[in-house]
Amino acid sequence: MLNNLILTGGWAHDFPSSSAVLAEVLSPVATSAVVDDMSAAARRLNSGEFDVLTVYACWFTMSDARYNDEQRAQWARTTPTDFRDAVAGHLGAGRGVCVLHTGLLCFTDWQDWPRIVGGDWTWGRSWHPAPAAMRADRRPDAVDHPVVAGIDGLEVFDERYCDIDARPDSTVLMSSGGPEGEFPTVWVCDSEAGRRAYSSLGHDRVSLTEPTHARLVRRLLTWVGGGDAATVSRLA
Repeated sequence: MLNNLILTGGWAHDFPSSSAVLAEVLSPVATSAVVDDMSAAARRLNSGEFDVLTVYACWFTMSDARYNDEQRAQWARTTPTDFRDAVAGHLGAGRGVCVLHTGLLCFTDWQDWPRIVGGDWTWGRSWHPAPAAMRADRRPDAVDHPVVAGIDGLEVFDERYCDIDARPDSTVLMSSGGPEGEFPTVWVCDSEAGRRAYSSLGHDRVSLTEPTHARLVRRLLTWVGGGDAATVSRLA
């Protein structure tokens, strides 16, 4: 059983509810603690008790012109140094980071975050349609990866992130297609700096509790927590 720290909270999502659902979805493979403050997360990470940091949050500087002063006053966040250092120390110790949905948008004042996540949300280009029924399919070249073993695809009601990019050192496991084009949906990164994984899915409890999606999330967490191929691929 892994020890997992979920950093949650932020803009435009019901994170108090959905983070509790996420913890329950992960309960067969992990015991999760939930925090909604970056400095609190730093203190918990620095204790060394957590195998995985899961970022399921939407904390960013909100410098884009689409946001007004009232929204920024309530929701905008800069990324404190103690949190950056704690994440670096966590990865440096060989521990994992799992990033879900809006986690790709987080920490816009932290230059290293896209490298850690293994991909980019590009402001002014990346976007998503309104939540709708969507499908993500396993990439043909990912058939042997344990995270997606036996998972040809999944159908969820979610936000389909468009014009996002996986970095060259990431392995894309699933992608989604539609009128807007085909874009990566799930990718993983494996390096000496700890395992990392990202899924653009997870807008709310409806998405998180879809059975195949829930299985995928459990596998992602187990993989970044150091799970071997046999263990990960057997998870239901």
